[in-house]
Amino acid sequence: MPKDPEVSHNHSTKKRPQVRCVDSIPKTESIAWLNTITTVSTRPSPHNPDKCSLSFFCPRHYFPPMKLFKHAIALFAASLLLPSCGGDVDSTRLASDSRASEKIAQALYDSAVAAEKAGKLGRATKIYEKIVLRHPLCPAAAESAYRWGKLLENDDEPLEAFEAYDAILAKYPASPHYAEAMERQEIIATQAAEGQIDDSLIGFKIPITLKKSAEMLAKVRRNAPRAISAEKAQYTIGRIYQSRGKQTSHVVLAISAFRELTRDFPDSKYAPDAQYQIGEILLTQSRKGNQDSANLDRAKRAFEDVLIRYPTSKQAKMAKAQIAKLASGNIQRSFDIAEFYRKKGQISSALVYYRDTVTRSNSGPLRASAQAWINKLSTP
Repeated sequence: MPKDPEVSHNHSTKKRPQVRCVDSIPKTESIAWLNTITTVSTRPSPHNPDKCSLSFFCPRHYFPPMKLFKHAIALFAASLLLPSCGGDVDSTRLASDSRASEKIAQALYDSAVAAEKAGKLGRATKIYEKIVLRHPLCPAAAESAYRWGKLLENDDEPLEAFEAYDAILAKYPASPHYAEAMERQEIIATQAAEGQIDDSLIGFKIPITLKKSAEMLAKVRRNAPRAISAEKAQYTIGRIYQSRGKQTSHVVLAISAFRELTRDFPDSKYAPDAQYQIGEILLTQSRKGNQDSANLDRAKRAFEDVLIRYPTSKQAKMAKAQIAKLASGNIQRSFDIAEFYRKKGQISSALVYYRDTVTRSNSGPLRASAQAWINKLSTP
C-alpha cells in the first residue's frame, strides 16, 4: 500500500514540525497559534482511488479519521475561551486610533478657524471640507460641516453648500445647526428648481438640469419626510417637470410626482392643486394628440377626483368648469363626426353620432341641428 507522503499512518518516528506547547504560548498569540494547529486535507484514498480520504493533522499528534470528530470538538471548545485575549488588544488599538484622529481633527479645526478669522476663507473652506471627509466621526466634524456650508454659500457656491448641509442632515442630527441646515437646503433646492441658480462646467455657467433639480428636491423630502418642506418639495418636482419638461418622459414624471403627493400627503395644502394639475396635463396631451379620447377620459376622471376628494377647495370649482367644457367638447365632437359621415353618404354611421349628440346635450343649437338631421335622414 502506498504511504502518505506527508504523514506516516503507523505512527513512525518520522520528524514532525517543531512547535511550542499551548501552555508556553502567550495569551496574545493564542488565537493566531490556534488557527495554525489544524489542517484538513483531502486526497485519493489508497484503498479506493474513486473516493477521497480525509486527514486531520496537529503539529504534535496525528489523529486518524475515526478520532477526527472528538478532537475537532475539543479544539473548537478551547477556541471559545480565547477571543477575549485578543479582543482587548484590538479594542485598545481602536480607542488609541480614535483619540489620535480626534486630535488631528481638532488641530485642523483650530487652524480653519484661525484662517477664517484672518480672512483666508478659501483655505478655511478646504480645511473644513477635509475634516468632514476624512474625520467624519470626530466631534469637530459637525461644526466643520456647518462652517463649510456657510462659507460656500457666502462664496456664491450654493450647489456645493447644498451638499455640505446635506452632510449635517445625514450624519449629525444632534447638531445645533440641524434646523438651519434643513432650511438652507430647502431654499437652495427651490431656487435651483426656479432657475435662479446655475451649474458650472469647465468654468462656464449652465442651467441646472431637470434631473438634478428633481434629485435635490428629493433629498429635501428624504431629510424631513414629515415636514411641510417634504410636501412642498414633492409638489415642486411635479411642477418643474410639468412646466419645463419637453419630453414624453417628463410628462410621465410630472403625473407620477403629483400622484405621489396626493397618495403620501392627502391632507397637504398642495394636494388639491396636485390632483387638478394631473387633469390639466392629460388635457394638454389630448390636444396634442388630436383630441385623443383616452386622455380626455383620464382628464375627466382626474377632475372628478378633485370634486370627490377636495370638494371645498378652489380647485374644485376649476375642475367643475373643466368637466363642463369636456362635456361640451364631446357634444361638438360627436356632431362633427356625424357631419363627416353624412357628407360621405354613410347615413347609418351619421345617425349614430347625431343621436349621441342629442343624448349628451339637454338643449342648444347643436342638439337642435342633430335632431333635425335625425328626423330628415330617418324619413323613408
